[in-house]
Amino acid sequence: MLGQRGSTIERIVHRIEEHVEEWRRQDAARHAEVEAIRERLWAEAAEREKLLAKAIGKEEARRTSVEEVAKRQRMVFVVHSEEAAGALQDFAREGDRLVKVMPGSASHVNGSGSKGSWLVFDVSE
Repeated sequence: MLGQRGSTIERIVHRIEEHVEEWRRQDAARHAEVEAIRERLWAEAAEREKLLAKAIGKEEARRTSVEEVAKRQRMVFVVHSEEAAGALQDFAREGDRLVKVMPGSASHVNGSGSKGSWLVFDVSE
């Protein structure tokens, strides 16, 4: 009886170990996927930054500042997360109005000279 009970416990422990190993494999795969996505997003951001720098270079050649270009074109390039993009799209779709821009407390991003800001919207009625 004791041998059979030990065998049952060993099978249960073995199944638990299999589940833990499977979870570890899945977790490692998720981490690898997230890292690959992060690298792709950074590469895309770098490409957008390069295109923006090129566009700014053309404008600067005409002796205009980024601020002047942004004001003339009525748009500003913003680096943000996918989640923030969803929120911004919702605000635009709902007709919300940008009412304030507040500099973030740690406003410099990755030593790139870029600054982060909070965009404050007023709910449309």
